[in-house]
Amino acid sequence: MMEQKEIQLLILASSIILLMLLAALVIIFSLFHRRKTRLLIQKAEDKKHFEEELAKTQTEIQEQTLKNISWELHDNIGQLLSVAKMQLNMLEREVPEAQKKQFAEATEVLGRGVSEIRQLSHSLNADFILNVGLEEALRAEATRFKRLNFLKIDFKVEGEPMPMDKKDEVIVFRIFQECFSNCIKYSRATVLSIFIQYSPEETLISATDNGIGFDIQGGGDGVGILNMRRRAELIGAKLSIKAKKNEGVSVTLVYPYKPTETRDE
Repeated sequence: MMEQKEIQLLILASSIILLMLLAALVIIFSLFHRRKTRLLIQKAEDKKHFEEELAKTQTEIQEQTLKNISWELHDNIGQLLSVAKMQLNMLEREVPEAQKKQFAEATEVLGRGVSEIRQLSHSLNADFILNVGLEEALRAEATRFKRLNFLKIDFKVEGEPMPMDKKDEVIVFRIFQECFSNCIKYSRATVLSIFIQYSPEETLISATDNGIGFDIQGGGDGVGILNMRRRAELIGAKLSIKAKKNEGVSVTLVYPYKPTETRDE
């Protein structure tokens, strides 16, 4: 009887020890899993932070490059063309009557070229965008394409303009500058519709053309679209691109206001 009791106690003690060992193993595994998860999360966050910093640096370099090109266009090429136009004006009296019409046309074309270079230099310079604001910068860019007879522009605005982070304004402008450029180069469109809608929580901007479109599901994004998506992610905006063959392309960006941009009611 005594031996049976001792055996039972031994079994009970062994079971308790096994349960404690099992519990210890579970706790150790759980702690290890949590630590591993934290490390993976930290690694992912570090990678995301690195990619964001890299994207910001690339954007800053691109903006400085565009600014330098803008200065070169305005201060060098623009000035040279302006001098050439002045010299043509000075020679106008010496031009035979039979060639005066052609001479006047050449002078006018040169004058338009000077004006277009000046406008292009503005659109490449972030300072111009910061000074006039996003809406006016987009309107000026659209007007430039319209003036060159590339396509008809339909520009509409709804709501009261809301302030936006100045650096973000430049990035949004670059996104749609890329969009307009793609429309001119590839779409064969005759009409480009630009719509800006201001609301208390966000700004929506869309650009839609009536061109030949493309199959957005038929392959990876091109460099231009990838740049647009990367820039949108950089400022926390949502970018959507809808396209079908022979049905045009529509690019929509939704920019949510940041906490620092809240306005007193």
